Amino acid sequence: MIKIKQILLCMVLSALLSGCSFRFVYNHLDWWTNWYLDDYVTLNEQQQQNFDHEFEQLHLWHRTTQLPVYVQQLKSLKIAINEEINEQQVTDNLAKFIQHWQNFLMAAEPRLQLLAFNLSTEQKQQLLLALQEANQENIDDIEDLSQQEWREERSDDQKDQLKSWFGKLTADQKSQVTLMSKNFQRSLLSRMVYRQRWTHQFGELLNGELPDHQFKFEFYRLFVNGRALRDEKLNAISANNNQVFAKIFVYMVNTANDKQRKRINKKIDKVIGDLEYLINND
Repeated sequence: MIKIKQILLCMVLSALLSGCSFRFVYNHLDWWTNWYLDDYVTLNEQQQQNFDHEFEQLHLWHRTTQLPVYVQQLKSLKIAINEEINEQQVTDNLAKFIQHWQNFLMAAEPRLQLLAFNLSTEQKQQLLLALQEANQENIDDIEDLSQQEWREERSDDQKDQLKSWFGKLTADQKSQVTLMSKNFQRSLLSRMVYRQRWTHQFGELLNGELPDHQFKFEFYRLFVNGRALRDEKLNAISANNNQVFAKIFVYMVNTANDKQRKRINKKIDKVIGDLEYLINND
């Protein structure tokens, strides 16, 4: 489940955040998804055929119904950037990204629910073990960085991200972003508590031998409404970090020079162009 989210985020943001070819990633999502899926569970031939068919239908749904929504959001965002964007508009856009993810989950859930229900005992154990190992890798990451090292890395990542959007930052911008980034809060530990809670309940579901109707209900609860398992601390950290990012982004827009403004407009236009191409060329 976690890997699928990473794929979607790459699909939506890759052209903004890196040199990754957005069209290539999107048009080869079947390959990427199967590659990630292999890290979690090995399907038999019939299951693989069913998965490929369902993914093809889901991909078509996403191309025809969701990409146009992304285009409209980006066009509105571009207008706001070139007028007088405020922090609320930035956080609203972040909330829309989360809603896009929820829309995807609701469309994917009935397709993946059937696959999960029909996994063998061996496949269920393989999937749960892979999820637990992924969680452990993230826990190990917590121990690798001190708080100061994390702050420095978070600041550097933020500046790199802004550089990909705006181009080279000025010395004043680098200094101010470094200062503002100190307000980010570390969420990994709280996020891991959430992921472990989710994995535990998912394991109970897979091993519970529930009747079909009850399995469907519980799978929907975890797959679509899994964010309800997040505690108040994690929600507060996420809200804080979104607000910090909003302040940084508005600061960058307000201090952007002509060259930087030209770059971010060109960047957004490139994403819009890619999305419109993908909508019209399947």
